Amino acid sequence: MEEKKRHTCLKLQLTEEESIFVKGTWFNTHFNLSITDGSTSWHCNASEDEVKQRAAQWDQPVEEYVELSERYLGFQQPESVYAFADAGDAHKRLSWTFEKGGMTLHWRWKCMKSPDCKKTTAEILDFSHGCKHKA
Repeated sequence: MEEKKRHTCLKLQLTEEESIFVKGTWFNTHFNLSITDGSTSWHCNASEDEVKQRAAQWDQPVEEYVELSERYLGFQQPESVYAFADAGDAHKRLSWTFEKGGMTLHWRWKCMKSPDCKKTTAEILDFSHGCKHKA
């Protein structure tokens, strides 16, 4: 039986001048992100094992960890601080903050440069364009 998946598309405003597009594919126990700045693109494939490990670090069930990630990466949250910074070797690090129990938490995932930036960027923008026309 194939696991149910959901998709999101988001134009994430990092600063007044800088934005990226984030396409998310969400499963119950893991997720995949495709990200572009319009010319270069990156992938983040958060495996079940990685998500399980990170959820355990925060004393959360895996499903809750994925749901929170989807909430913050599928829809820009105005109270969150987002960043997409260099992580060396052409990789980037996507990070965001959120409040939980009166504390500010900082989550981040390393993203690998896409082997075919043009194709990945086109796929993200096509998907994003399709989402706008369905709304």
